[in-house]
Amino acid sequence: MGGTRGFEVNFGLTGKLDSRIKEWRSMKGLHLFENSLTGSIAPEIASMRYLTFLQIGDNYIEGSLPNEITSLRGLRYLRIEDNFIYSTLPENFGDMDDLEILMVNGNSMYGPVPESLFSLKKLEVIRLDETLSADPPWIEVSDEGFTGSISTEIGQLKNLKWLLLHSNPLSGTVPTELGMCEKLEMVRLHRTNIYGTMPREVCMLRDKNLYDESGSRGILYADCSNNNRTNEPFLKCDCCTDCCDHTSQVCVADD
Repeated sequence: MGGTRGFEVNFGLTGKLDSRIKEWRSMKGLHLFENSLTGSIAPEIASMRYLTFLQIGDNYIEGSLPNEITSLRGLRYLRIEDNFIYSTLPENFGDMDDLEILMVNGNSMYGPVPESLFSLKKLEVIRLDETLSADPPWIEVSDEGFTGSISTEIGQLKNLKWLLLHSNPLSGTVPTELGMCEKLEMVRLHRTNIYGTMPREVCMLRDKNLYDESGSRGILYADCSNNNRTNEPFLKCDCCTDCCDHTSQVCVADD
């Protein structure tokens, strides 16, 4: 969201998720989409041990994601998308065993994707995308964007439906183990540094859920167009529903 956010105005509730949230110990759901919350998420959020849904997307929240958030073992939805957060993901993210939805997209996130993330077997949605779309003054770190590669442990996520990693400086190749996630409906790997060839195991999923007969939308995106319109594709993919040019970042669907 980032750069375009400067032209939007949210109304609704105001306030901050400061240290006073420790008074909400019995709360199970915090649903505060599209409001005008500011400030950062206080470490005292760890006091909300019964919290199941934390949905605070599309506000004006900034600062970092506190490590204490991983103590919320019963959290199922973590949605902090489209804010002004600049942070890494805590290394012990794998402690959140019940997590089903993870959406941190549209923030100035950075650093490696924790290996422990791929041990969360209940995950259905992973949205780490669009971390490179935030323009100054919102970016507070020099090395924005998630780094590292897609872990071979991703094959453990049998319930995974959405894997959106685009617009990040991720690298490496697509592991064949991704093909073990048979419930996948949407995979977007374009505008990254992921290279090589799309594994046959992933392509075989296209005729299950990764296929849209109408052709109205791409649900398996990769940088598989001829790079800079003349060179070899950055990631060879014969089964992708849309291909993007790694250099120009233009996708077929955009033309």
